[in-house]
Amino acid sequence: MINRLHDVLRTAGHAIGLLLDSAASVSVPLLLLGAALYVFSQCVRTLGWYTILRAAYPDADELTRRDVVKAYLAGSGLNAVIPARGGDAVKLAIVHRHIPGSRWSTLIATFVPETIFETAFGTALVVWGLAMGFLPIPATSGELPALDVSLVLGHPVLSVLVLVALAVVGRRLLRYKGRVTVGRVKQGLAILGSPRLFFSGVVSWQALARAIRLGSLAAFMAAFSLPVTLSTVVLVMAAQGGGRIIPLAPASTGLRLAMLSYGFVEVTHQAVDIAAITTFTFGVGAFLMLTGLVIALTIIAREFGTLSPRRAVAAARERVAAHSPAPT
Repeated sequence: MINRLHDVLRTAGHAIGLLLDSAASVSVPLLLLGAALYVFSQCVRTLGWYTILRAAYPDADELTRRDVVKAYLAGSGLNAVIPARGGDAVKLAIVHRHIPGSRWSTLIATFVPETIFETAFGTALVVWGLAMGFLPIPATSGELPALDVSLVLGHPVLSVLVLVALAVVGRRLLRYKGRVTVGRVKQGLAILGSPRLFFSGVVSWQALARAIRLGSLAAFMAAFSLPVTLSTVVLVMAAQGGGRIIPLAPASTGLRLAMLSYGFVEVTHQAVDIAAITTFTFGVGAFLMLTGLVIALTIIAREFGTLSPRRAVAAARERVAAHSPAPT
């Protein structure tokens, strides 16, 4: 965790240096507008998770939209500095406090329908990037398969075998845990039994959140004097978020910068300064990370009585372990 935090702070320091070097050309009002829209988009997306939780626990009248928004913002902010998505434990712990008698296995299962639309949308961004030629795929037979999209495209049989193996292991684990655990997991997936409610109460909010996120990216790009069109904004969204769906090579900073520098030229038909793209990438990432971390610390200070992300996650994980049913 210390190494992860050190890397994050070093990246933030580099980004701040880039921002200071170009501070005169960065629009602070647009920067703040972009951050506000980004946080707002997260709040809107969270309303879909609230619908999923209420479908799983229809009698949980004590749970409010505000509780779910706080849980999501706290966990997302901590995920930026804590490895293995430790912030998700904080999300679950906060929600669990507001749903008496809730089961951890059920709450964890609610993450599945919450990510369906995001996964589909991210996959569409990946397909768009591939169609446009923005995602790198090894061109020579001598290159070793990396953990990116080329592994799937170049070795489809291997990919299918891996998926089948994972499915078999997952099925055996479910049998091992017993019918009670399976029932609790199904309870967390209850929203999928009501397609109309899923689309109206989950997908609609997440699609609106994506639209707001486009506005946030447009504000950030304008703040850093990058060309703002629908195509360029979608390009940036694909570069920032598409790689999270599967382990794509462009998830690394260097290739993401290359994707943007090449993509901007192809989309706008004009050269874009690589220094401006670098400043934008590091600057926006660091600014959002710090914004999310401040929001997260404020929330967990009220929920757990500590300003330490490590202690908050430890307390959340201890609570998960203490209330998890023993294997049967």
